[in-house]
Amino acid sequence: MSRNLTLYQVSPRLAEKVFGSIDEFNRGRTNANGCYAISMATAYRPYYGFWRIFPNVQAPLFIRTLAVTFDTASERAFALLQNCNIRLEAFDNQIFESYYGSSDDMIPFGKYRGKRMSEIYYIDPSYVLWLANKFQPEQKRYEPLAEKAKLFARVHFELTVQKRHISSVSRNVGQVGETLRELFLTVLGVRFQVDTYKPDFYVDQSVLAADRDGNRFVFTIKAGGRSLSPNALSCHSLKITPHGMLHLSSARVMSHYESHGVRYTRLGYVKIAR
Repeated sequence: MSRNLTLYQVSPRLAEKVFGSIDEFNRGRTNANGCYAISMATAYRPYYGFWRIFPNVQAPLFIRTLAVTFDTASERAFALLQNCNIRLEAFDNQIFESYYGSSDDMIPFGKYRGKRMSEIYYIDPSYVLWLANKFQPEQKRYEPLAEKAKLFARVHFELTVQKRHISSVSRNVGQVGETLRELFLTVLGVRFQVDTYKPDFYVDQSVLAADRDGNRFVFTIKAGGRSLSPNALSCHSLKITPHGMLHLSSARVMSHYESHGVRYTRLGYVKIAR
């Protein structure tokens, strides 16, 4: 990814951190079908946009705004694409500037008359999917609108349905019973779960993570103490945050399994490096 970008109110240190996160996020992802893109903020457009660039479509597709800071914008893009295997890039806003005023996605009829398709997709994606799959343009001037809706339908598939059908590069790591050491993992998701074998609320964290090669790991971080609620961690527990980096000094391979075409390595006896 090019680093020759115009940075608006972004320190070099923060930019380096965000670009590093994007590079880490892109490991195992492909640009064979184009990419998603973050448009950089400018003095005139002080927000970061989220776009889809298709390989055989001239105009990029504006999906939504992300945030007014680079780090928050990247985190939201990661969340949208967390299980999509398409790469994320960052480009200067000048690449997209000429497309902001385009009217080819303006709805001229119905309950959303006068609204842009990106606005409608944000609040009512089912309407855009109806345009993509059911709308039959009776006038030639509506044909580009139908084509635009089909592009949004592809985006919808990539951001939702495809989350459970990943073109995965993940492989099983280690042998069952083997102790792995010095694992550096990116946290993909965290779920709280109550230890039902204890009488009080001991809230564990079920973690999904991946290494730099895209291999998926699942493991549980046990509660550091009793909680007052089943929905909150103990103050003695180390909170695991999505998209953060986790350093495991050691962990034992408990099992291997496959789900929806993705291979996972289940870990136990996990020790986190402090």
